[in-house]
Amino acid sequence: MNNTIRYPNMGTVKQAAEIYGLSPHYIRRLCKTGKVRYVNAGRGWLVNLDSLARYFEQGDPAPAEQSRTAHGIRQIG
Repeated sequence: MNNTIRYPNMGTVKQAAEIYGLSPHYIRRLCKTGKVRYVNAGRGWLVNLDSLARYFEQGDPAPAEQSRTAHGIRQIG
């Protein structure tokens, strides 16, 4: 039995931005929208770098089929 605990690879928003060559604003937006996991650490954020890498490998999931309703008006036919 393997009793090894695997902790996620974490980094600050600034570190994540430097690693991937992106702006800190974009990294924060990915976190806020739930696409990348993060935790609040005091006043800063720690980004799960494994989650960020997985997001870039797999991309954004395909959007669900768009609703046939626009502004409360249903399309007929």
